[in-house]
This record gives sequence, structure tokens and C-alpha cells, in this order.
Amino acid sequence: MSRMMSTFNAAAIAPFLEIRSVKSPAISPDGTLLAYLCDASGFNQIWIRPLAGGAARQVTDMPEPVGALAFNPKSRDILFTTDCGGDERHQLWLLPDTSGPPVALTDALGVVHLWGAWSPDGQRIAYASNARSPRDMDIHVMDLSTQVATCVREGDGMREVLAFFPDGQSLLVRESLRSGNDQDMYRLDIATGRLTPLMPHQGRARYLAARLFKDGRGGLAVCDQGSDFMGIRQFPAEGGETANIFDMSGRNIEALALSPDQQKIAFVLNDEGWSRIGLCDREGRSIRMFEGHPPGVVTSLAFTPDSRSLVFPLEGAATLPGIWKLDPENGSFEPLVTVDGAGTDTGSFVEPLVERFESFDGRMVPALVYQPTSPPPETGYPVLFIVHGGPEMQWKPDFRADVQFLVSQGVMVVAPNVRGSTGYGRAWHELDDREKRMDSVADLRAIRLAIGARKDVNAARIGIFGRSYGGFMVLSALTEDPDLWALGVDFYGVCNFLTHLLATGPWGRQQRAAEYGEPAVMREALERFSPINRIARMKAPLLLVHANRDPRVPIGESETVYSCLSGLRHPCEYLRVDHEGHGFARIENRRTVFSAFARFLEKHL
Repeated sequence: MSRMMSTFNAAAIAPFLEIRSVKSPAISPDGTLLAYLCDASGFNQIWIRPLAGGAARQVTDMPEPVGALAFNPKSRDILFTTDCGGDERHQLWLLPDTSGPPVALTDALGVVHLWGAWSPDGQRIAYASNARSPRDMDIHVMDLSTQVATCVREGDGMREVLAFFPDGQSLLVRESLRSGNDQDMYRLDIATGRLTPLMPHQGRARYLAARLFKDGRGGLAVCDQGSDFMGIRQFPAEGGETANIFDMSGRNIEALALSPDQQKIAFVLNDEGWSRIGLCDREGRSIRMFEGHPPGVVTSLAFTPDSRSLVFPLEGAATLPGIWKLDPENGSFEPLVTVDGAGTDTGSFVEPLVERFESFDGRMVPALVYQPTSPPPETGYPVLFIVHGGPEMQWKPDFRADVQFLVSQGVMVVAPNVRGSTGYGRAWHELDDREKRMDSVADLRAIRLAIGARKDVNAARIGIFGRSYGGFMVLSALTEDPDLWALGVDFYGVCNFLTHLLATGPWGRQQRAAEYGEPAVMREALERFSPINRIARMKAPLLLVHANRDPRVPIGESETVYSCLSGLRHPCEYLRVDHEGHGFARIENRRTVFSAFARFLEKHL
């Protein structure tokens, strides 16, 4: 007989999986068209609709999902990217005048092309590529009239193009040679390849986004340079002293937009994971925060060409994904693109509450707790912990169909932001680096014990689920504290840091080694941190899911776990997914994966 309460129905997840997504809005330079990504066809393609309102139409029908898109600043041409089966070797395509057929600008299928920027005159594009060396990203500029690309900067490690400077003669480049959270910003002269440091800094700094002034005098960057939290700083075009424009003590700025008239700065503030939109003048004064949109997460902002409105994607724990418009003059919000609930009761969707739990060293660890609306059964709610990936990420209250399904079935969901998470300042973010890796697992243990002690919770029915680095946390929890967990679900998680660092995509290896530790220096510690070396301690049943083209955590990590557990005759289910990468982009694969997930919970929780 199932251990789950009799009302749990694994098949009830089906309509939740049919809820579609819209994201990545872009506005044509004439202000008439809105382009965005939508997976109504089964995976993301480009859709177009009039910005003023009207019917939407799908304008790409690629055999693979579309990744990024950007309008030419002088026309309705759209640059977009695709990879092959989620392998993240993106190729660049041009969609002329928002209509087909698409034109392939690159066709080196084994090469990574990181989209960068259009030139101000719309005649060239700039991007990074590892065509020369799998480990190194070089900067290229392509003339679209000839489709001839020229390498303008070679170098070791990771670098990306953020923008062309207004004169079209140089590029704004972000380098991540030490780690993804210790970066540098440069001006790259296209003709000579010379780099000019733009934001010299002491200590570590991370740069999330940047916008350039049209007068060529410099620009703005969202960064934590000289601070524990992300704020907006101004930098001069030739480098030198920077100036603080705006910050919010104890909270991160995560996105910004500079109005076309260059007079206003819009920004997104992270408030415990929820997004708030604000506006100020170019000097960071006259700050105004806007209320009235549904609670949720905003990942980008864009002004309309007339500088009068803002367009942004929004989704929340209880709000389906959509694209919205804000009129700053009257503070009104308007949905532009929405999706339907596919037959689910969206009115019963649950918003989480933030709670804090004391860990082993007295630090308070935040977690988002999703409480079912139904009363607890006599023996208490079953609970599923969900640990985010990264680890350089934050669990936010964006829309999760799996979470709302679980809550609808009477399962409490706990999503912790253990040390190492972003969103709470650099000091918190760095607390799990290298030799402190297992302190985050100790945070998880502390929250698990506190949740299990609640009167409305059944301590014998608490499971744990995670993806990617969250999958490592699942394996670590089950092997470090095997008596605390009733089950584990590991989607494409790391089991062995030594093999992971050997096999992961070489262009991203340095960023991962900076976080986890170099094998040549920390081999003994990495062996201790790797749950595969303690796999025989596991007691709970485990579900493994991994895709065969994952470039970040290669499938061998899950294959190894399954082989070991099978040899130990330990209860373990393994689902291998073909033609997907680090996640599941195709609706048919999401149906297969999450249906198996629901059945596993029905059986074991």
C-alpha cells in the first residue's frame, strides 16, 4: 500500500505540465512589434504581436528550441540562437524582417557561440566563440553583408561581449578568468585588440548587466564592486574612477534599463526573492518604487523607444508566466501576453512564506515554505524539500508547475537558500566555497530537523529533490544523514567532483573549479565532499533523471550512482532522456520526466 495519503494522485500532475511559458520580450526599434519566446509548439520558438495589441503569430519553426533573440537596432531583423539537443553549442541565425526563412550565420555544430551585441548601425554583430580552443572564448565581429567573421581578441578563459560602444569602434567586454563571481570589465578596441580596464577594483566583483550612454562618455553597470550587495555604478568610457548611482542596503539590484532619451534608469530590486520595479533619474535621484503588479519575479526590463513605458516578463509562485507593460506616469500595469492554466485551478495556487532557521553556527538560513491550503492529516503533512541548483543561485518565487501540483496534493514544500546562495550578499554567497562545501549540507540538516519537529508535519515522510548542484545536495543529504530522509530525487546532479571537473564543458571548467576547488590542490577534500564515496550509507529510495547531451553535468555522474546502487541492491530508479541537455526543453520530455517524478512520490513518500 502506498505510504502517501489516499488523496494523492500522481496522474493529477498532467494538466500542470500543459501550462505553457512566455519569456524574453524584445521590442522592435520602431516600437510597433513585440517579439518573445513561447513554447506553445512544444518548445521555445519566436512569436510576434503588435505592441499596441492584436493577434500573435509564430515566426520561427526551427527543429531545436530558440535560446536568445535580439532585434537589429535599425530594422526588424532578429538575431537568434539555437543549439542541438541542449548541448549549449549555440549557433547564430538571422530572421530577416521577422519573417522566414532563417539564415544560418554560423554552422560549426561543435563550437560554442555566445551571443553578444548588434553594432549601432545594424551592419555587424559581435560574439564570443571557442572555435580556436575548447577552453577559451575569443571575441569575433561579423560583417553581415558578407557574413565574414574576424577574431578581434584571443585570450585564455571566459569572456563575453555585452555591447558595442556608440561609435561602433570598440566593444564592452566582461571577463571571468578567475571565476564567475570575480570578473573584470574592459573596453576592447576592435581595430587593435587593445583592452582598457573600465572598472578597476580591489577584491572580487561581479557585473550582472551594463548599459552605455549614447554620448560615448561611459555607462552604467549592475555590480557589487566595493560592496556586499549589487548596486548601480557609473563608469567612464576610458576607465578610471567609478561613482555609485544607486544601491539599496541589504538587497540586490538585479537588472536595469536606460531610457532611450537617456534621462531615466529603471531597475529591478530583489526583495527576499520577489522582484520590485523602481525608477530614478540618471544621477540616481528621485527614486520611485511601483506597486500593483502580481507578486513574482522579473528578470529583465526594456523601455519602449519613446521612453514612456517599460516592458518586462513576470511570473510568480501563484502567477502564470506573462509579459507585462508599466506606464510609469500613472503607475499602471497591463498584461500584454498571458498563458492559460490548462485546466488547473489557478485560484488555489499558493504563495510561499519566508522563514528562517538557525544553523550549526548560529547563522539564520532563509527558506521559502509552501503550505498546502488543505488541513494537515492526523499524522501531519508529508514534506518535500527542493534545493536549487547553481550553487550560485537563489530559490525565487517564480512559477513552478511541480510545486503547485505538490501543494495541491497536500504536500508541504520547503525551498531553502542555504549558504552559498545568491541574493543575500557576497559574504553569504561565499560561505560554502571550496573547503567549506559541507557547511551548506549542515544548513540543510538544521532546517530538516526544525521542519520535522513541527506538529503539523510527519517527520517520517520528508523527502528531498534537487537539480544539478541541487542534485549533489540530494546525494549528500542521503549519504551524510541517511536516517533523516524518506526519499531522494536527483535530476542531473554531481556525485563526484573529480570526474565532474574532468568531463564538464571545458569552456566553463574554470568557473566551476573556482567554486569547488582545483583537484591538484584539493583532491583529498573533493574526494570527501563527493557523495559517491559514501554511497553505501544511503538508505532512502532514489530517483535519478539525466539527459544524454548535458554539457554541464555529464550523464556519467548519474550512470555511476545507478551502477553503484544497483550493485548494492538499493532501491533506485533511473530515467535516461535522449536529446536534451541541462534541463528539459521539450514538452514531451517534461511529461515523461515529471510523470515519473509524481509516480515515485506516490509510491515512496
